[in-house]
Amino acid sequence: MKILGPVVTSKSIGKSYIQLRDLIPLAKKFHYDGIALFEDHPKSWISFISLCNKYKLKPIILFEKGDRIYVPKNSNDLKKLIKFYNGIEIKFPSIEKDYILKKIVYPTKRFSELTNDIEGDYIKKDYGIENYVDKRLYNYIIKTKFDYKISEFYIGIPKMGGFKKLYETILPLISKLPDNYVERLRSELEVIRKLNVSDYILSVKKIIDIAKKTGSLVGPGRGSAVGSLVAYLLGITLIDPIKYNLYFERFLNVSRQELPDIDIDVESEKRDLIIENLSREFEIAQVRTYVKMKSKSVFKKLKEFLEVDYSNRFKKPIRSPENIHLYKNPQFKDYYILAFYLEGLEIAESVHAAGIILSDKPLKDHIPLDLSRKVSITLWEMDELKEIGIEKFDLLSLDTLSLLKKFDFKYSKYHFQNLNNKKVYEIISKGLTEGIFQLESNLAKKLAKKLKPKNFDELYILLALNRPGPLNSGMFDEYLEGNSKEYLKKLLSETKGVIIFQEQVMYLAQKLGGLTPYESDNFRKAIAKKNVEKIENLKSKFISNAAKIIGINEAKKLYSKIENFAQYAFNKSHSVAYAHLSYWITEIKSLHPEKFYLEYIKYKGFSFELFNEIKLMNINLDIPSINHPIGLTKKNHITLPLRIIKGVGEFAEKRILEDIQKNGKYISFEDFIKRSKNIGITRNIIEQMIKGGTFDIFDKNRRKLFRKISEIEMYASEDSKKILSNVFGENIENNDKKITTSKEDIINFEKEVFGFSISIQSMS
Repeated sequence: MKILGPVVTSKSIGKSYIQLRDLIPLAKKFHYDGIALFEDHPKSWISFISLCNKYKLKPIILFEKGDRIYVPKNSNDLKKLIKFYNGIEIKFPSIEKDYILKKIVYPTKRFSELTNDIEGDYIKKDYGIENYVDKRLYNYIIKTKFDYKISEFYIGIPKMGGFKKLYETILPLISKLPDNYVERLRSELEVIRKLNVSDYILSVKKIIDIAKKTGSLVGPGRGSAVGSLVAYLLGITLIDPIKYNLYFERFLNVSRQELPDIDIDVESEKRDLIIENLSREFEIAQVRTYVKMKSKSVFKKLKEFLEVDYSNRFKKPIRSPENIHLYKNPQFKDYYILAFYLEGLEIAESVHAAGIILSDKPLKDHIPLDLSRKVSITLWEMDELKEIGIEKFDLLSLDTLSLLKKFDFKYSKYHFQNLNNKKVYEIISKGLTEGIFQLESNLAKKLAKKLKPKNFDELYILLALNRPGPLNSGMFDEYLEGNSKEYLKKLLSETKGVIIFQEQVMYLAQKLGGLTPYESDNFRKAIAKKNVEKIENLKSKFISNAAKIIGINEAKKLYSKIENFAQYAFNKSHSVAYAHLSYWITEIKSLHPEKFYLEYIKYKGFSFELFNEIKLMNINLDIPSINHPIGLTKKNHITLPLRIIKGVGEFAEKRILEDIQKNGKYISFEDFIKRSKNIGITRNIIEQMIKGGTFDIFDKNRRKLFRKISEIEMYASEDSKKILSNVFGENIENNDKKITTSKEDIINFEKEVFGFSISIQSMS
């Protein structure tokens, strides 16, 4: 038996250049029967075992901890070592570390010659593990039957009572539903039962219930889950899918081989508290991700290694078949070899921005964890966790929810039924969308001014079109011009016959193409992903059936149109849900513009675009003022908060506010300087505040205030004045009169701390 090893992979960051995706083909190329992995962590285990099993290679794991090596024979042994890695004491036989004579860390000989910055060997033909380990270890490996099974690591998601519990939760609501809702509910429940996803759905409900108990607003829903009546009745989503003609099949259908994906939006300020509360109900962990080398950083690294730059010769990505000719050219061969093996190399560990995993089993017993943080992190990535039945729940921080909460926003029937405030649509139609959820970009402003939405339907259509794809494909113009074929206008009346939503592709596939609901979702996915294999049969069926209704030529044209627009079509469920947030936040902006802008600035900062929009709204803006550290609003008037001054920040703003609340407002610049020492405000911060005009209420001569800091700090005694006179080389009393602050000074000061001049432009 030919065994390659001991191999270290690139998941041992900085210790190897061998990626798992390259290890397997190289082992196959040199006709090895097995691979021995040698690392001081279990990060690679699941992927390594899975890939070896897939390509019929025998996986062998050698685990290094401290000065000992452990050789697990089976899955049970691996589980013991996972506990050991997590700090749980176990008894397990081990050997001395010096049984390993040398490690393999380079993919090829040439790569090792060109880099040669890690101690170790490269993968060779006919040069197996017997050349790298002590003979006793080699004999043990050869004689041992290694048997690792991924299935034996299976954990699954928390058991929440299954379909029985799901049905019992919904049962009391059924008697109150109209017949068409009951019919829809029955079909959804049947699919959920068949796919055995009840525990997942109930887990999401539990997360949302816990989030609500913390006082957090939870988003009305996002993604395809908004198309589920079951999710709506459980309170997972807040949008009635039947009212908006949303498709359950877009979310879940019998052809899906994976769990549905239900993401949850929560207030950004409450996310940590929600996770803390979840940890009382479940075992919880964050999900490991890796920062990997992309082409830009690869080419930068190559310049270090080879002192040449051939990056302009490459098409992206580096491993694209279009680049293989570079390998065959002697001038570029070395450059290509390095680029090929560096692209995708792990260079740092990170954490998934939103993902958490939940379990009803003790995670320390089952998966390797980074326990250095308050909430531990899995050492296995999400794809690896899926292999053992663990599903990620995305808990996303949404500033818009926090902003709504600042205005005591609470969900009520009114908020879902009254979406016709003309002022809301006027603001959006004018492109005054700074701070408006999903509509803040320059593209969104441009499209909003063109489309000029007059009602809620047009608002969620605007959100769906707010991407470069619909604009470049002609979808947006076709919608504006309304020049679609008449039969399409009748079928797709809400969008004037234009295929804007993914659900519309499914609708046409069912209505004209004779496809079943779940076939229509496969049809949509296959076209969007350009999956020629999957689309062929469905395409024939669609054209054949559509031809009976609209004729063969039109059926072919329609298919081409779907093919063109499907890749840009948007998820209607997501668009409808998020349009509610856009509407609500715009309504608040229309009712309380001054407070809205001030609170928004506190979350997102201040910008020139925001400054201009506030002026267009006929609201006067004042630079930050020391006695109003968190800002102030009056009718048509905003005083900006201290935190917008570069170098000041939220901490200084908070300390100053606390001092005012405790000791009263500052009565002079001198009063502030004397009190600032006790609250940790440094001279550098004070100087930035002077530049930002924070003390203009006491003295508009900002340049003079710089001088005054030193005077006040030395109590301005006669002796200190003499000292200062010596330092500055002139008489202090006389000099004060000579120091002036020009208009140009103010512009320069404010550009430095704000990015542009506020006070001068506010006057214009």
